[in-house]
Amino acid sequence: MIKKQHLALFALMAFAVASNTTPNNAEDKKTQTGIEVVAPQANHLDTAEDCAKPTKYPNQDKPMALMMRQMADNAQKMKDKIESGSIVNAADFPFIRFHLVEPTDPDILQPQFFENARMFQEAHKALVTSGKEKQREMYTAYIAQCINCHQTYCSGPLKRIRKLVLN
Repeated sequence: MIKKQHLALFALMAFAVASNTTPNNAEDKKTQTGIEVVAPQANHLDTAEDCAKPTKYPNQDKPMALMMRQMADNAQKMKDKIESGSIVNAADFPFIRFHLVEPTDPDILQPQFFENARMFQEAHKALVTSGKEKQREMYTAYIAQCINCHQTYCSGPLKRIRKLVLN
């Protein structure tokens, strides 16, 4: 009985060692399965200099967070267009349906959040359909909706959002 256990253990160890070996020469870069074997890369945080760099986005990137960042980038471009006298339109800035994807914190998915999203969508529509003479006013209302929601849910980006207010 003990010999069978030792034999099974030895076979398991031999299999583990054999399956973890990689080719040593440069010509044999593919395994028998056709998958290229790549040497492990050094971690990008291996140096003190890299560790000292601040993390731009400390949370894991959930779809809603990624969409919100895109919306902030779009708002900056809208602001630049309005300040230069150009017109903001739906073709260049379509509404991003951020409220339909996974948030970083699922606790925000409350009725008030969805009401804020609806009002934001209305502000977006008013902005991209307004004439040049009303775009400053509509853009101001659009950014006010961002601030209003972020005062209740996820206040982290408020500093960035407030920089989007027209001068």
